[in-house]
Amino acid sequence: MPVHEEISLISTLFNVSVLLSKIVFLYLSSLLGVDSFITSGDVDVPTTNTSSNQCDNNNNNNNNHVKTRLVNAKDINEIVEVHGYKVREHVVTTRDGYLLVIHKLEKIQTNPYHHCHRHTSSNVNLSKIVYFHHGLMTNSELFVLGTNKYKTLPYLLVDLGYEVWLGNNRGNKYSRKHLKLSASDPKFWDFSLDEFSYYDIPDCLTYIKNYYYQVSNNNNNNNNNNNNNNHYHHHHHPSTNAVSPTVLSSSTSTLTNSDLQIIYIGFSQGCSQFFASLSLYPQLNSYIKIFIGLSPAIIPQNLNHPIFKLIVNQAANDNSFLFSLFGRRAIMPSVSFWYTIFGPSLYEKVVDKSLQLLFGWTGSNISQSQKEIGYPHMFSNSSVKSLLHWFQIIKAGRFQMFDETCCYGITKLSCLSHKSKQKGNRVAPFPIADHLDVPMMLFYGDNDILVDINKTKNLIVDNNHKMQNKLELILCPGYEHMDTLWGENVYQDVFKLVLERLEKSEFSLGYNINGINNQDLELMIEDKHNHPQLNSKNLRLHEDALELNDADDDSLDINNNNNNEMKFRS
Repeated sequence: MPVHEEISLISTLFNVSVLLSKIVFLYLSSLLGVDSFITSGDVDVPTTNTSSNQCDNNNNNNNNHVKTRLVNAKDINEIVEVHGYKVREHVVTTRDGYLLVIHKLEKIQTNPYHHCHRHTSSNVNLSKIVYFHHGLMTNSELFVLGTNKYKTLPYLLVDLGYEVWLGNNRGNKYSRKHLKLSASDPKFWDFSLDEFSYYDIPDCLTYIKNYYYQVSNNNNNNNNNNNNNNHYHHHHHPSTNAVSPTVLSSSTSTLTNSDLQIIYIGFSQGCSQFFASLSLYPQLNSYIKIFIGLSPAIIPQNLNHPIFKLIVNQAANDNSFLFSLFGRRAIMPSVSFWYTIFGPSLYEKVVDKSLQLLFGWTGSNISQSQKEIGYPHMFSNSSVKSLLHWFQIIKAGRFQMFDETCCYGITKLSCLSHKSKQKGNRVAPFPIADHLDVPMMLFYGDNDILVDINKTKNLIVDNNHKMQNKLELILCPGYEHMDTLWGENVYQDVFKLVLERLEKSEFSLGYNINGINNQDLELMIEDKHNHPQLNSKNLRLHEDALELNDADDDSLDINNNNNNEMKFRS
């Protein structure tokens, strides 16, 4: 194409995009009301000038400062620093060449001795490893966006001495690299739930297990050197809490059977990927200590609005339909652009209205502050193909592999399609019922159309007697999809139950903070010596107390586990 024609085409596309933006803005104005765009939040009305009001104003200023830092944070490291934590970046090389950044969450230590002591084998409890995985079109930030640290499960677990990891799918904000492909290449985006499950989850879990094997071996080799700071092989930047990435390929490591197991906590599609991965790699059952699913989207119901139902059906019947609308690469590549254009107040209303139209959600269980903090970080890139895969699952009413009919590219799992024995089906379902053998807690809301709990339960326990007594379903009345992460009462309804289950399985200790509000609890934790009632309440939020328990645990002898070696299929 001649240069002048290219310039003309670019100019035309730009004008069209501007026109579409104006149309969207006017449409939303008519839906939401122009006046609602003017206000930027709640207005504080001063009353009497008393010391109590002055204290309240100081607290409000403090909260506003924290909220502003969270909203404006550029990445996960800036988010977690607000509450006194840091992340270490690790890069997992998948077997098909994608570079996935996963984050290890740690508390910022102010005591130099404590920082050094942290890296010894007595402090790294290999039975308390937790891996979080996010949902569709999100990333690891999703789990650390609570309005305070007590409404953020990863922070609570770190305070209890757990080794906490946060995963990321290929293609999102933190995982847009490949050994050979550029993110501008459509081939880079030729992935769906199949690849998430076949590569990303198994390779990340493999990396984490190998990481702790290495830590244990280093500790065994340096048993008398407790001040060695190189066990984790990280290089600290002198002026920041950020850590340069650690790269370790998961494709070349041989694993041994041992007692080292991972607690997997998934949200939405993070649950789907877990189920699909275990159906493809039954040996992963031995990797997992317990699976905790938050809003497990396995077989969603149909979307709420008739127009979107029509789009789902059309896209599922003809794959080229969705590709013609959104292209063959990333979906929602301009979220930050729209946030900048709309501004915080309008963007929040746009998200609320969109979720209501799509899924019928009201967002009534999520506070205004939580929306202001969470919505700017809520969305991240994924492939159009991954969205299409969900449309196919919704249309088919079953948890199945991607249907390649009339589709660009060939999934690695398409060769399994012939195994489908159900008449009329062109693509195989994920064989979940045949391979699951791990304890599970599933939290779901009765107002969440993305979770059909009856179909999910049948999928897990039908024809699988091993799961009959291992599945625990917890209904959260009135909850919608995001409420199991961000709901106003999420601690009491979800996180408290998770912590009690994990702590009872480890130490037979309760985690009871009923009757203590967040502000008092924070003061108690920061100054435990002035509050001896901590011990009487069995409040185990201190790493020092946990280390006393850890000292009685049998350490893993990695070197002696030479039998029953297993590798992932390549």
